[in-house]
Amino acid sequence: MANSDLIKGAAQLYATETGDMGASLVKSINRGAQQMQLAAEAKKREKANINAKTANYINRLDSNIDISELDQNQQSSITEFLVKGRNDYAYSAGVVAKLNADDPRYIEEVAKMNNIQMSFRNLANNVNTFKKDKSEFLQDFDNGMLSEGNEVNTLGEASNIYTTGGDFKVGNGGVLEFFDAASGSLKSYSDINKPFLKDFAAADAILKMNESLYKSGQSLTGARRNMIAQRLKNLISKGGRNTLMSLASDDFIMEGGLGLQDPMLFEPENQDALKQAVLDGYMNVLDASAAQGAADKAPKTGAGGKSSLSSLSNAEQREYNLRSDSIIKKANDFINMEPRKMAEVLNYITGKSNFITKEQQKELEKEQLGKDFDEAAFDKEYENIELFKFYTTGSVPIPEDIKDPNAAFALYVYNTDLKDNVADYLIQNLKTVEPTKSDNPVDTSKYNK
Repeated sequence: MANSDLIKGAAQLYATETGDMGASLVKSINRGAQQMQLAAEAKKREKANINAKTANYINRLDSNIDISELDQNQQSSITEFLVKGRNDYAYSAGVVAKLNADDPRYIEEVAKMNNIQMSFRNLANNVNTFKKDKSEFLQDFDNGMLSEGNEVNTLGEASNIYTTGGDFKVGNGGVLEFFDAASGSLKSYSDINKPFLKDFAAADAILKMNESLYKSGQSLTGARRNMIAQRLKNLISKGGRNTLMSLASDDFIMEGGLGLQDPMLFEPENQDALKQAVLDGYMNVLDASAAQGAADKAPKTGAGGKSSLSSLSNAEQREYNLRSDSIIKKANDFINMEPRKMAEVLNYITGKSNFITKEQQKELEKEQLGKDFDEAAFDKEYENIELFKFYTTGSVPIPEDIKDPNAAFALYVYNTDLKDNVADYLIQNLKTVEPTKSDNPVDTSKYNK
């Protein structure tokens, strides 16, 4: 509808410039000059062609911009920009229609029209982006999704432009510009920092790591602790400063976040110090969970230092009586196996594929790291490790010395589906007999699916 108004306006402009064609025609008829009549008709056709050409240019101008959900001042700024742009476009279209394509001014006016067209498209995109950002900001704020790590100035500016102080003007090229009180000048919307959200993905990875360490029932020490620390360090670095600020400030594992009090830590120039503080804080949490898991999984002993069968419930005693002989036999078979076969058996009895050998872990890391893989460092770090186990956050070494019959025996028993108290009793009181050496290898076919 805006385009038809432009055409009418342009037509009036041309009528003023060229005079009344009807009056010219009457004069021609009155004079009886056939030649003048033909010239008038040719001029009329030329004018019609010019008008058609102008209308064709104007029809290319898309000025349909959705300004719903904007307040009155914002709509006025957009409308003012569109009206001026349409008028300028119509004027250039009228000029172009009269010129030859090789005229320098023709090229100049066409460039102006293209710029107006592009500015309208930019404005439409910028308005849609602003409306989307405003909706998301208000929803995220209402749902408590904004990170406590955001700077106060960033939150204040966002709150201002998305609520009562969101008046903007439309600048050159269709750019939305807001008044910046700090500088006393206009700032492009694209230059305004948007608040970031709590990094739930990073927090979820740490929570899963925490759960796995507790369930493992082993304290976090040595090479295993170094590997967990490196994994946590990579997680913190991968997300950049927003992840770092979120993990430092948001209450993912404990209320109030890590409780870091020194405001200097949060200055950009002290980012390395903040990384170390965050790493230390979460490692303390992981250390405590692993230690608690180890304590909770430790065998419960009686007065003589060993568990008493009577300390088990009736159901646990029945389970022990029914299954202990078979499990003891299989555990003694297990301690004679090579690491690869041990991994196969453990995967079979757990119904998963979590256990792999050191060599398999090495191949995985080679594939993942490529040229960055340091084989010598790997061999040195895991010199006394034979098996690895996958958790949700990656694989960790099994610290038990599987060459020790008692350690291998316990590893097998703890991975069966025996109730924890029954497994504790069996390991604490019976353990294993010394493995018999035989020329005939142990038949492990019963463990294969």
